[in-house]
Amino acid sequence: MRASRIALAAVALAPPLVWAAAHASSRPVRRWRPGAGARSSVAGLGVRRFGGGEPVVVLLSALASSERMWGAEFDVLGRHATVVAIDPIGFGGSMRSPLLEGPLDAAAHVDAVLAVLRELGLDARPTVVVGHSMGASLALRVAARMPAARAVVAFGAPLFRTAAEADDRVRRMGWFEALLAQGPLAERVCRWMCRHRGLAEALTVAANPRLPVAVARDAMRHTWRGYLAGFDALVRDDGWRDALRALDERGVPVWLVDGVDDPVPVPGRPAELAAASTTVTAAQLPGGHQLPLGDPMGCASIVLGVLSVPGVLSGYSRASDGYGKIPPGGIRS
Repeated sequence: MRASRIALAAVALAPPLVWAAAHASSRPVRRWRPGAGARSSVAGLGVRRFGGGEPVVVLLSALASSERMWGAEFDVLGRHATVVAIDPIGFGGSMRSPLLEGPLDAAAHVDAVLAVLRELGLDARPTVVVGHSMGASLALRVAARMPAARAVVAFGAPLFRTAAEADDRVRRMGWFEALLAQGPLAERVCRWMCRHRGLAEALTVAANPRLPVAVARDAMRHTWRGYLAGFDALVRDDGWRDALRALDERGVPVWLVDGVDDPVPVPGRPAELAAASTTVTAAQLPGGHQLPLGDPMGCASIVLGVLSVPGVLSGYSRASDGYGKIPPGGIRS
């Protein structure tokens, strides 16, 4: 009898122990800490602002994500610029934005980001627009509409030419992502999660032991309408091509940075775009799709390196704190 109880206890404890072991061994979990700055609502969007200085760095989060993705290792940006981390309409701190009642096309997303910068009085300052995944696609569009934009850094940008191509690349991320990307089942699951958000967050944390708990929880902070509109307007739509063309005509440099093992970008496309333009640079860092979590120092270094490129921001000097330059051997163009 005692042996049976011990066996049952072992079975009951096994999943939590496995989760704890995976969580403790995760590099993103070990390195991530909450970023600097207080969260607030500005022009209907969730915003976190920190740092100071004339240059502005805008950080745009990904689909089913939030500004928490840009953790404490990105605080170094605040030593050299005013940093504004923004949750796009419908996600994270913008999950209940009144803007959800209006149109949710790509132009609306761009308008919302520009409205934040105007309300903060930062829209005329020289700006580097940075984004991850869906946020990278949004970053290109924002910079194309923003006269003060001086550069774009796009991590894991979904540069798809057709909706079918987008759907194919999303399927490559895994069965779970493919299942919840679109369709009636995805909608039913999302609506269930909205009704039981606390339970959904707990399940997401349990299913993703290699993510920081706060980041995993924020993956559930969205609604079906916001998710679907963001996916269609900024991932499946090819408006990035017009944005990239406009930036090229203005001479605004764009860095397309992908993880070597990222299944989302179309292989060879960033290099193809770079070969056809004098303003586009294609590069890779070791890692997968979640580069800001997997290699935050590498990502922050690239942004600081871009800030210090001659002609991008006048009067800015390279950082001397181990950041601010592309790590030797750590990036491939």
